[in-house]
Amino acid sequence: MNARTWLRWLAPVVLAVVVLVVLRDQMPFFGEAWRAVHDAAPLPLAGAVATALLALVAMAGVMQILLNVEGRIAGPLGTNAIVIASNAWSTTVPGGPALSAWLTFRVHRSWGASTGLCGWFFVVSGALSTVWLVLIGIVAVVLLGADLSVASLLASLAAAALTIAAVFWATTHPAVLKRWVRFLPSRVHERAVAVIDQVAAIRISAPAFTSAAALSLVNRLLDLATMVFSVWAVAGQGVTLAGVCLAFIMTKLAGSAQVTPGGLGTVEPVAVGMLVAAGLPLATATAATVVYRAVSFVLITAIGWGVYAAVYAGRGFMAGRPAAGKAV
Repeated sequence: MNARTWLRWLAPVVLAVVVLVVLRDQMPFFGEAWRAVHDAAPLPLAGAVATALLALVAMAGVMQILLNVEGRIAGPLGTNAIVIASNAWSTTVPGGPALSAWLTFRVHRSWGASTGLCGWFFVVSGALSTVWLVLIGIVAVVLLGADLSVASLLASLAAAALTIAAVFWATTHPAVLKRWVRFLPSRVHERAVAVIDQVAAIRISAPAFTSAAALSLVNRLLDLATMVFSVWAVAGQGVTLAGVCLAFIMTKLAGSAQVTPGGLGTVEPVAVGMLVAAGLPLATATAATVVYRAVSFVLITAIGWGVYAAVYAGRGFMAGRPAAGKAV
């Protein structure tokens, strides 16, 4: 084996060691998670597992629609595999979201997606996801009486909507964009112009965009349902839906900082506090939070690493260059 081949195969092993070192102070959480899951009601627990997995399937559907705007390059097997595997990188490793995006980008390129198309997917899918999270918050405020800042929610909604509008504007105004980049150094200018041309070639029909937006909403609703089922598995149906919605939104905000793998140690206190405010006793709120995290983080991440090991490890997607014929 040459040095690059060794690097491809050793990188996942080194990563596993790094993850274990990073998580060494969080090991008691996994024991607590096992005990909480063991004591949870089986049917709601099964519902939490099902919705957590289906949420990833919905996001894979968004990916498939947005990448196939120029012709079919992505299928359900490939998109589901990369969504599940990249989620494991995002939730486990320090700087995980950036590494997850890099893995996804490399896999998309191996399918034949242009750099512009990859950028189109990341921006549009991210903005859609933000839109639906904000709208869930607005519904929780208006219809369910949750205590959230409507002004902040509307500002986030406007920013996400403007991002989507800007991307669609860019696809129809390449000449303007080329004027903006004409002062760049020649080599950078050439690459920028190539990406602008790639973006300008993207056209998505209204039905396709509607389908992508609908699946993005389904992804958020299934993620919310995972928390609802987790609470029901521990506490029954006594807690208000508004309280669970508020806990869900606040945990997403707390986890976005990603200061620890999966937000361990930062997400749990927020979720517990929100569920206690919704009327659950502290012990019950803690158990419900642990069940939710055991399913949405521990289980889904473990599955993701299994998929990464089986499909991508050692093939050069994170280091080196994917071998010919290894597009997956």
